[in-house]
Amino acid sequence: MSIWSGLFIAAALLLLNAFFVAAEFSLVAVNRASVEADAESGSLRASRVRKLLENLTVYLSGAQFGITVSALLLGFVAEPTVAKILTGGTSHSGLSVFIAVVFATSLHLVLGEQIPKYLALALPRRTAFLLSSLIRIYGKIFFPVVALLNYCANRILNRLGVEPKSEISASHTLGELEHLIEASGDGGVLDSEEVNLLRRSIRFADKTVADVLVPRVEVQALQKQDSVRKLVDLSVSTGFSRFPVFGIDLDDIQGVVHVKSVYNFPIKKRFSLSVKDLMNEVLIVPETRDLDDVLTDMRESRNQLLVVADEHGGTAGIVSMEDVVEEIVGEIGDEYDHMEVKTRAESLGSTIISGKLNLYEVEESTGLKIPEGPYETVAGYVLFRLGHLPEPSEIIETEGWKIEVLAVEGLRVANLRIVSPADFKAKGV
Repeated sequence: MSIWSGLFIAAALLLLNAFFVAAEFSLVAVNRASVEADAESGSLRASRVRKLLENLTVYLSGAQFGITVSALLLGFVAEPTVAKILTGGTSHSGLSVFIAVVFATSLHLVLGEQIPKYLALALPRRTAFLLSSLIRIYGKIFFPVVALLNYCANRILNRLGVEPKSEISASHTLGELEHLIEASGDGGVLDSEEVNLLRRSIRFADKTVADVLVPRVEVQALQKQDSVRKLVDLSVSTGFSRFPVFGIDLDDIQGVVHVKSVYNFPIKKRFSLSVKDLMNEVLIVPETRDLDDVLTDMRESRNQLLVVADEHGGTAGIVSMEDVVEEIVGEIGDEYDHMEVKTRAESLGSTIISGKLNLYEVEESTGLKIPEGPYETVAGYVLFRLGHLPEPSEIIETEGWKIEVLAVEGLRVANLRIVSPADFKAKGV
């Protein structure tokens, strides 16, 4: 074979190898949802790519077969051709063969492998659309060979207890979606607010009423014999508009009252009424009920305040529409709310937080990821770790973080200071 013939054949094989590599990586990397949408809108090229993706393993096997054959032939042709160029057509020396192999291999890796791979990964959609017709033609021609090789490979996998898949799954678990969102945030595709909103939306599916309820000890309630004046005063002092109504005690919830119900009566009659004259039927849900089901309950019953029962038949707390929605969008306040500051950054880098914060809120505001356990709040975690009601200044450590108790109100851990490992080092702690 002459040098020119060898160069021409080597260039053709190099181009063929690049084609197969680009075809393989573009089919794997292309956005399937985008292809589906374009195919549904009538795009012919998108329809061709969709058909390739529906039988992806066959076409990937075909591409691998093409890469293997073209690479072997390229080595067979390129090495002696380059050696002839180095020696001027005379007998090959050991050094010329070595140089020829290194040169041919480098050319193959750069032009036949790396460049088409990076091009396909950078522009998967355009590459797949451009090559789809050639891939289909090649697939039809070599289908018998590829089908035989696939059959052999699948038989081996079956013997190993692995079930072969005909196409790559485009679906993701919630955990995988959360990692994708975090990666998008780190890469600057999403801003911090968008990342937090999407993360909350994903975690919402795993939450129950117990994660968001207002605990019994914090419930503001009225007795059914209480006057309308007391209802109005309680609404003004708390900023709330709905209250549970009980008979004997909080385990005897009989209804829910809205302060606006007062305006259904004439002015002269309003303050002669009691709360039981204004209350509506109450809906009671278990604390294990999923939040998405609670939203359905609220929509169907048209009641935005539900009472939560524990497993012993007592009242565990209450949950409002606002409590549920805040799990997705974050803290909501209006001009009538008495907003409680739950976190406050200190000048030295540490953060003071309320013991009421749940584990996700702690991670979101400080970066500290508390392991899950038999507790819902950071205060519960501190009690779990210490095994007793702490005194102010008591400290626990977890994975390099320091949690210091600042205030205890009655039997409740009210405020804590969170110090990160970086703050430890900065302060020389």
